Amino acid sequence: MARVKNNNGVARDVTLVHFALMSGYRLFSLYYPLFLAAQGFSLTQIGKAYFFIYLPIALGAPLAGFLTRIIHPAIMIAAGCLGYAAYALGMVFFDGAAIVYLWQIALGLSAAMFFTASRCLLMFNSDNDAESNFSWFYNAPYWAGVIAPALGAVIIWQFGFKAAFEISVAVCLYAAALAAGMVGYPWHKTNRDLAWKKFATSWNRSVKLVSKGSIGALVALSFVVAVAGSLTDPFFILFLKNNLRFDQTQVLHFMVLSAAVFSIFYFFVLKHWQTGDPRTSIKRGALGSGVFTVVLGLLVPVLSYASAFAVQFARGIGEFLTGTGRSSLLTRELRGHPSEAGALDTVFSPLSIALGSFAGGYLVEWMGYQNLFIFAGGAILVAVFAVNFLNGKK
Repeated sequence: MARVKNNNGVARDVTLVHFALMSGYRLFSLYYPLFLAAQGFSLTQIGKAYFFIYLPIALGAPLAGFLTRIIHPAIMIAAGCLGYAAYALGMVFFDGAAIVYLWQIALGLSAAMFFTASRCLLMFNSDNDAESNFSWFYNAPYWAGVIAPALGAVIIWQFGFKAAFEISVAVCLYAAALAAGMVGYPWHKTNRDLAWKKFATSWNRSVKLVSKGSIGALVALSFVVAVAGSLTDPFFILFLKNNLRFDQTQVLHFMVLSAAVFSIFYFFVLKHWQTGDPRTSIKRGALGSGVFTVVLGLLVPVLSYASAFAVQFARGIGEFLTGTGRSSLLTRELRGHPSEAGALDTVFSPLSIALGSFAGGYLVEWMGYQNLFIFAGGAILVAVFAVNFLNGKK
């Protein structure tokens, strides 16, 4: 029988695996739009490429949630990491748009396994510290963003994208090995014959619970924030390069500095702002995201490096608070159903990114970045006021 580890280490170890995986992926992911553009992809095709990653995550999350009932999440997390490694290896042998789209789908399914299983394991081993645990988990990409993009930029500009993809394979394999070491953490598995019936019943009940009343309104608000952000986020590096005329060094500095400053800001400031009330986090985060997205749009004609950094940084804080708030809210409301809660939480983010990036590719070409920022921020603010209005009537 496997030795049961201390529950307090779950958040630490899941975060470390997330950090390792994102370190491998972010060696090239921030520059992936540039890679696709160099291969002749239009903005619309780049948007479709993201669509084909994130839609499979959303569709695959319920299946991944079901599988956690019969397979320990650590095994699924490791399998997801192996999928990321296979994707990077596939990019080494790039062979046209159709093959890229197929690999995007494979990456999406791998991410569905990784993120659903990670959230399930965290939720099962979290009590009143869910918001804190998920803050660590959501911080991992920022920590990876401090080093990986800088290293990736050097590798790409010195040796090409192929070298970055190859190194990414090795790092993702290391993440898989770390994940396999978590199989000793507590988890409750269901008899195979009963797993699907129990999951289907619990899934239907969970969906109904989070779609009603104030809970449903807050989940919907977090979804609007994620969709609105995804209208522009996949193309932001192109916005810096093409609209603000940043050179490659400035783009690199911008991305790395954003991640580094956010990590420091979280530990010394943002962490103390979190009240432990996920409802407050969602509302405050959505309001901040909406306001600063509109501000970013209004300032596009006069943006400097410093002003673009400051406003985008503020947008990121809002999106972070909304995301951690939603995960914490689902953990609390679906306590005792970690498989369903993890699957639901995983559905929202990728589905919003899939829809946002797909629409954003068309809208950027039609509206331009400035109008799209204003439109996206305005949509978030309308949603914030709608939620406050509905809550005020009760």
